Amino acid sequence: MSDMRTLLLTLLLANPALAQSFIYENATADQAIRRAMSATYNLDLAEARRAARTLQGTYPDHPVGFLLEGETYWWEAQIDPTRDDIENQFFAIQDKAISIGEKALKVKKYPSVEIQAYLASAWGSKARFRLTQSGVGYRTVMDGRNAHNYAEEVYKADPKYTDILVGIGAYNYFTGKIPAILKPFAFLLGASGDPVLGLQQIRTAAEKGRYARTEAKIVLFTALMKDGAYAESFKVLQALMSEYPANHALYAWVTEWYLDQGKKAEGIAYFEKFQADKLPSSMKLAQYALFQKAILQAENDKNADALATLRRVRTMGNPDPPLGRSVAAMEKALR
Repeated sequence: MSDMRTLLLTLLLANPALAQSFIYENATADQAIRRAMSATYNLDLAEARRAARTLQGTYPDHPVGFLLEGETYWWEAQIDPTRDDIENQFFAIQDKAISIGEKALKVKKYPSVEIQAYLASAWGSKARFRLTQSGVGYRTVMDGRNAHNYAEEVYKADPKYTDILVGIGAYNYFTGKIPAILKPFAFLLGASGDPVLGLQQIRTAAEKGRYARTEAKIVLFTALMKDGAYAESFKVLQALMSEYPANHALYAWVTEWYLDQGKKAEGIAYFEKFQADKLPSSMKLAQYALFQKAILQAENDKNADALATLRRVRTMGNPDPPLGRSVAAMEKALR
């Protein structure tokens, strides 16, 4: 054995941490992660779950596959809000990701910074689910705190772990924007941040992240909306829609963009044109676009017009089950 190999073996035996490798360094794992994420953002949830479960089988002691599967249920909840059972599936898999991650930290088979980053993501994912489905509450805040605590550990250990800047930046930005009347309560929970720095960190993750670029763009869209930077926020949203053309969940964000500015009539016109553009290639996407038009019509106190638009959705063909349930629920509410 050469002197160099002997020295390397001695170092590895003396310090097992040197033998650890990041999961993304394995080309097969990296491809599976990217396949799961791309499929999720394109709402091909069956393919995303297959890729995530492949990772679970290969790395049963690592949270990566479980976190990625959990993310598919958040997106499913966005496109099928009438189903209550999705919540149980989401929390079951994310709780498993957290349990596996906490065990992995003790075993030290994988770099601690990587496991802590995945734990930050899992807790952050839970906080986001609670926020989007139920609004701000104690459990939402505490899940967010757990996410931030892990993210802080990662950032202290490795400031160049760019993906973690999504969570760090979001925390800095949104806690820095807390209304004055709530700041005393935020202080008790340790929530204080710099919104300018937070926005910079989010932009950095969107530009340079390994896996978190899309997530950072989603957070960036929300932050820009909060700042009233509507033109830039719409550019970010349009880029997401172009990158993931099958993701009709993003259509609701367009609706939110118009509603936030009180531009209901403009939004109605946008979706009428948008559905016409989509119809030649995808009846399904055209139907989802018309559904958003109906929402804007209802928000504009034009219930009869909204019902007529919902009838158009049905006459185009049987909507896909999640949309069919949403259409039925809206028709019932408007009558």
